[in-house]
Amino acid sequence: MTTPKKPTETGSPRGESDPYMEILNSFKLQDKDTRWMDHAKCHENDGITWFPEQGQRHLTIEAKKFCADCPVKQRCLDWALDNEIMYGVWGGRSPKERERTLYARKYKTRMTS
Repeated sequence: MTTPKKPTETGSPRGESDPYMEILNSFKLQDKDTRWMDHAKCHENDGITWFPEQGQRHLTIEAKKFCADCPVKQRCLDWALDNEIMYGVWGGRSPKERERTLYARKYKTRMTS
């Protein structure tokens, strides 16, 4: 899987199921609004690997650089964090970077409660 595409409610034009919608439906998403994906820079490019395997740091770096000037970078990151998506590059951050951000959020919430 390389480029994330916005899922459709109706599936593919040939009546086949949409794999991206299947993936999203497999999660218990807190934020199901994916309209922002239409404006994502990655929506235009098939040459980037967004879900590199562990140990493919060069592919993670390449994807993060591509995200740098994306118009919906922050929305993408927020969506991945809100839904605790722990694979792939989202919002210009690797899974480990998002994990640290989530931990900090949860720690801050506990400290202020």
